[in-house]
Amino acid sequence: MNNVLTWRTPKVLSIFVVLFFFLSFFNQAEANEELDLTILHTNDIHATFDQYAKVSAYVKEQRELSNYFLYLDAGDAVSGNPVVDLNKGKPIYEVFNLAGVDAFTLGNHEFDFGQEAFSENMALSEFPWLAANMDVGTTNIEQPKPYEIFDFDGLSVAIFSLTQAPPATAPANTVGMEFDGNYAEVAKSYQEELETQADVIVALTHIGFDYDKQLAEEVDYFDLIIGGHSHTTLNAPNVVNGTPIVQTGSNLNNVGKVTLTYDPATDAIVNTTGSLLSVSSLTDIDEEVQAVIDGYNADMEDLLGEVIGTSSNGLTRDGRFNGDAPLGNFWTDAMRDIANSDIAFTNNGGIRASIDAGEVTLGDIYQIEPFANEVMVFEMTGQAIKDVLAYSYSRDNRNEIDLQVSGLHYNVITGPTGSFQDVLLTMNNEPINLDDTYTVAVANYIGTGGSGYHFEGTVLSETVGLMTEAMKNYVLKLTAEGKTLDYSREGRIRLSVDPTAPLPGEIIGSTESGLYSANKNRNDVGIGNLYTDAIRAKAGTDIGLLNGSSVTGEILPGPITDQQIESLDSFGNVIVSVEATGSKIKDVILEQAKYRRGVDIQVSGLTYNLITNENGAIIDVEISLANGDTFDLDKIYTVAYNDYMHGTNFYNLNSNTIEANLGPVWTSVVDYITAQETAINYEEGNRITINGEGSEEDPTGLRTVAEAIANNSGTAKVKGYIVGSIVNSSPVIGEGTHAPSNLLLADSPNETDRSKMLPVQLVNGTAVRNGLNLPSNPENLGKLITVTGSLEAYFSTPGMRAPTTFTFEEVEEEPEVPEEPEVPEQPEAPSCEFEAWDAHTIYVAGDKIEHEGNFYEAQWWTQNQNPNNNSGNWQVWQKVADCYEIPDGPQDWKETTIYNTGDQVIVDGQVYEAKWWTQGQNPIDHSGTWEVWQKVNETEPEGPQEWDSQAIYTAGDTVTLDGKMYEAKWWTQNQNPKNNSGTWDVWKEIKE
Repeated sequence: MNNVLTWRTPKVLSIFVVLFFFLSFFNQAEANEELDLTILHTNDIHATFDQYAKVSAYVKEQRELSNYFLYLDAGDAVSGNPVVDLNKGKPIYEVFNLAGVDAFTLGNHEFDFGQEAFSENMALSEFPWLAANMDVGTTNIEQPKPYEIFDFDGLSVAIFSLTQAPPATAPANTVGMEFDGNYAEVAKSYQEELETQADVIVALTHIGFDYDKQLAEEVDYFDLIIGGHSHTTLNAPNVVNGTPIVQTGSNLNNVGKVTLTYDPATDAIVNTTGSLLSVSSLTDIDEEVQAVIDGYNADMEDLLGEVIGTSSNGLTRDGRFNGDAPLGNFWTDAMRDIANSDIAFTNNGGIRASIDAGEVTLGDIYQIEPFANEVMVFEMTGQAIKDVLAYSYSRDNRNEIDLQVSGLHYNVITGPTGSFQDVLLTMNNEPINLDDTYTVAVANYIGTGGSGYHFEGTVLSETVGLMTEAMKNYVLKLTAEGKTLDYSREGRIRLSVDPTAPLPGEIIGSTESGLYSANKNRNDVGIGNLYTDAIRAKAGTDIGLLNGSSVTGEILPGPITDQQIESLDSFGNVIVSVEATGSKIKDVILEQAKYRRGVDIQVSGLTYNLITNENGAIIDVEISLANGDTFDLDKIYTVAYNDYMHGTNFYNLNSNTIEANLGPVWTSVVDYITAQETAINYEEGNRITINGEGSEEDPTGLRTVAEAIANNSGTAKVKGYIVGSIVNSSPVIGEGTHAPSNLLLADSPNETDRSKMLPVQLVNGTAVRNGLNLPSNPENLGKLITVTGSLEAYFSTPGMRAPTTFTFEEVEEEPEVPEEPEVPEQPEAPSCEFEAWDAHTIYVAGDKIEHEGNFYEAQWWTQNQNPNNNSGNWQVWQKVADCYEIPDGPQDWKETTIYNTGDQVIVDGQVYEAKWWTQGQNPIDHSGTWEVWQKVNETEPEGPQEWDSQAIYTAGDTVTLDGKMYEAKWWTQNQNPKNNSGTWDVWKEIKE
């Protein structure tokens, strides 16, 4: 027995020892396993209430899939939907509770309903409201926490918060509170406290993308910044100084998802991934949340559905940034009516939507004004009013109209670069007396200092009622009088250009040759060379790169001022420096050149030559260093470019930055010019060529009228005399009744041959139209001008569309008419003299007739179908476009009109483009099975975008997917490029 025990004991012990070490090792290995923290995030929902049940279902689904999960919102949950806003925000916070929001940072609109509602909503919420830089002072509001700690099994996460300082809300809503705008210093003051408590630290902010980037530059302990306020759509994390920044856009278009991989062994985040998911692609619904949404909608239906008036043409806010808008005119008339004032002003930022034609409901009124602003009344001098209008146009160098008006007309005079010069005020067609006093009704947001406004005068009444009440009562008043809400653009606000005004700002240098961008698609240009040299010098890098759209404009020979440089910068991009391999730099230059079929990237520190094949397609690029040395594809170079390029997949050179707080591009240009001891002159074509050649065109882009007619393509400047305009397809030469929408230019002031004249479009609402049109400026007839625009067919002959700038030129005593190049024969302007329509005649496609003063062309076979009733279902007759003056831009969609591919229309203020033939298919519902209409965004992003399963693509469109680029061969929707789209292979991968 003892022998047995003696034999067994060591073995048993050894088993226990092995098991002990095994379990210890297993526990240690488990403790060292990497942990994935999943964070879903939203921001700037702005009361987009009806879609939230889908978001809630998705949040709950994702929470079930992860042991380490948070759902965070970065503020501005309210203001945008009357169902939410008339209940002072309560509905959105109720559904936040049901969805399980873990933490919430304050947005500026959380304050919109006043301090009492703020406190009630904060108390209602089952999640913490956070803001480290807010002090509630002596108010009755509970002090928000600066951060919240979440402890998971083996992982501690801190959510630290910053809100906008001060919040962009009516100042009365934050009386007694203080906000610290030094975001970085506030964050640094919490660093030690947070690092001792948490493994992972996330900043949840509502300060805007630009300030988030500054925060990342100055504070280095955040593992992630989740932002809001600027409504920036970041499809992937934007890494600044090693810190990823994410944001979803706005209005619940997307839900963001970020995964942070934490390594306990190193106590560090070792990997970060992030993406956006379109809410429209979600299908599951949280029934509990949907019941709350349906309940509130039902409760408000009767109130919001009350019809209070009608409008036959709708009240649009479009055009409000360059003049008076129909909705702005109605709005301010209502304010003036309730206040019984001489004048009324409201700011464009408060006009949140347009009103459709048809019945006008109370819900429409709350939709366009969701902020519960009130109308206050001042007594002000004419001079004080003039000062306010000067500020409204020029504030923050925006150079755009901001105040809609009633009771007063005003005309802003600008210089040739758009800089403010003066504002002229009239009342009843007479200049106002600057010393007299007037009663002025204003929205209390701006009246109490919002957006930096200062209304100098005596406050007669802090409120005479809510803005919504003013509009409601005014609609009811007009309706009782038998009137409809048929407002138009009346000319209450005008923009005029004084081309003789001096350049604004301080002179910082000069140029003898001038600096231009006209040939930027063919070679390097003066503006591109200057800008890339400047950012390279500022960043101290080997190379400077800028995309073509960032180097637009011209600087004429002579002095250069700082404000002139600033006015050329319409984007406000800042400089970012990174490290990049030569091969990556080559890829970006080549791929963008292929995409744009010409030069895109302007450079400093490099030269390059694009190579094309026999068909003119770009196939390769040869790159050298500026000093002639070999460009090494394997070498790492330092590069300066802008934050737009850095944040865009197809331009990005490296997610990590060397430095991202180098200031705006334009300030580096000012510094660079100031530092030069000689004039800034560049010879184009020395840095960039195509097949070894640059453009042979004048760098200024200047052409005679004859040259513009002979080569009618591209963007160019044309110099010529104003000799007339076209009215109803007929030229009016010399004095007469002229059209405001166009001009005729010629190389001689005495020209009478229409074929030697260039028609120039004057786009409504632009400074060019304001400064040049003959009805308003009859003295311009016979003047010599230089005008810049797109050379393309206009009035069915070579012309210029959408001019952007103009200058008046000195006329010599005997102007020398340039030698005319050989001009191809031009089609004659249509006579529009057709045979009268005969009901008994058989017509076929192409036949043209006249009937009751209108001109028609048959689209196919027809007999006895009257053109005036559009010939039944098939619309066989169409008006001859050349016989009518075509209005500028997209027109309102008409159900009976036939549209073809590329035609653009307007419905409810939104522009749509037809993808192929269509008739009677409403753009709003995207026209049935085939989605023939597609929305046109106001600002299209440059270059190939990430493939979107909901988007419509046509032949030639390019997309990116999983780092690869594809080109559509014909129409496609929802066909994944990775599988080449089924039987027909509509997508083709683009390879180098």
